[in-house]
Amino acid sequence: MLKHIAHFLIRRAERRIGVQFDYIHQIAETEIGLLARYNKIFGFLDPNRKVPAQAYHTARLRGAIAADCGTCVEAEINLALIANVDPAIIDLVLSGNYTTLPAEIAAIASLADAVAGRRVDNPEARGAIRKAFGEAGLIEISLALNGAALLPGVKRAMGYATACDIQTIRKIAKAGNG
Repeated sequence: MLKHIAHFLIRRAERRIGVQFDYIHQIAETEIGLLARYNKIFGFLDPNRKVPAQAYHTARLRGAIAADCGTCVEAEINLALIANVDPAIIDLVLSGNYTTLPAEIAAIASLADAVAGRRVDNPEARGAIRKAFGEAGLIEISLALNGAALLPGVKRAMGYATACDIQTIRKIAKAGNG
């Protein structure tokens, strides 16, 4: 009975976010206790309470891109759209060209690229984020970008990750909103 409910809730999330969660179905099918552990990780990483939606979703998008998982990036795009992030901002974040982004959003993308993508530090970007959003905002951004990079690793280890083709994803994002 619990597995039936779990699959129902996973399918509901799939419809809301617009991607399939085959790996989560596999976790639920294997053991409900493992699904509960997965949900704790996801719940810990997900709340957006300290920064504006475009800041939070920029961090999540660049974190997912760093992990190179196409369906994860697609899910992050859909979540950003649900949160009413401007599609033009999403496209710029996806493109990796931050020159016309607001300075604080460019700093978030740059920090995410450094930390999750290249595994290096970027004190200048961190300072700009701290100045714009405070220490609590920096912490939330840190959780968001690293959380979005963590979940694709779970998928990849289980054999469910798909390679990310940013140009294709950008076209899908534009088609869904244009």
